[in-house]
Amino acid sequence: MTERCAHGVTAESWIDFFAGELDEEAGESLEQLLFECSDCAAEAERWGAVVGGASVAIPPVITNEALRALEGRGELMSENPMQPGEHRQAAFPEGGRLLIHRLAGLDLTHVDRVNLALSTPEGAPLTRFKDVPFERNTGEVIVACQRHFGELFPRHIVFEVERCVVGEGEVIATYSVDHVDWS
Repeated sequence: MTERCAHGVTAESWIDFFAGELDEEAGESLEQLLFECSDCAAEAERWGAVVGGASVAIPPVITNEALRALEGRGELMSENPMQPGEHRQAAFPEGGRLLIHRLAGLDLTHVDRVNLALSTPEGAPLTRFKDVPFERNTGEVIVACQRHFGELFPRHIVFEVERCVVGEGEVIATYSVDHVDWS
């Protein structure tokens, strides 16, 4: 079991991460990879399922299939469907740790890749996810905000969806969310 992902993380490390057996620094390092690398997020999701349900970490951008799996495991969550240009306040469910932002209203039919940037309302960049999963047929990008992200990000976040066709990127929509109850 010495497989390694693109950043050299072994299967054993992902298993230890989901089992809660890593020290705080190592755990935070792996969690950061979930934000920076879609390959690592996919690998983490795979090993999380093996360990028993990915109860510690969920990738920040997920597919409808992954969302259904979370629902099937009984994960308590709220959904926040949004259209381009919309600003909303959104809250986590009482006792739940997930707030699902459905960034909808996008034409993704002829898109090669989708990127997602997070910034403050003033335009200060927070993070950028390259090559995120997206729902081509429904025109959605599904963001899985987790309550503990409140330790990393301000409560008011602007999402920018960028579609990429043959290597060129173009911002096609922005969404603004005020998380009223970060932990």
